[in-house]
Amino acid sequence: MEPNLSTYIQNQIRQAQQLETQIEQIATQRYQLDLRVKEIEKTLKELEKVPEGVPVYKNLGTVMYQVQDKKTVVDELTEQKELTEIRLKTLEKQQKALEDKYKELEGLIKQRMEDLRKGGQQ
Repeated sequence: MEPNLSTYIQNQIRQAQQLETQIEQIATQRYQLDLRVKEIEKTLKELEKVPEGVPVYKNLGTVMYQVQDKKTVVDELTEQKELTEIRLKTLEKQQKALEDKYKELEGLIKQRMEDLRKGGQQ
């Protein structure tokens, strides 16, 4: 048995806690991006209802201004939606990789604890 097994297990537990924190942060980011996609989709649906020639306005910080062309706004929103969806997929992959690493680490910690327990009983 390793002489510093308890220190090793403590380090593994710390690493697992850090992974948990990272997973939670990514989940929060995914939630926020998902809300953003839904907001953009809702805006695009509403813009579809606006007839040509009717003024369309856009916010820029605290200033609202009229845009020349509804199509420009639709194109910008569509691009934002696509970029946000790409970012969402990237975060999903990162979260899955971290969750897999966490499960692996969790199994390793359980095995080490079991080995330590068995060693202490003999």
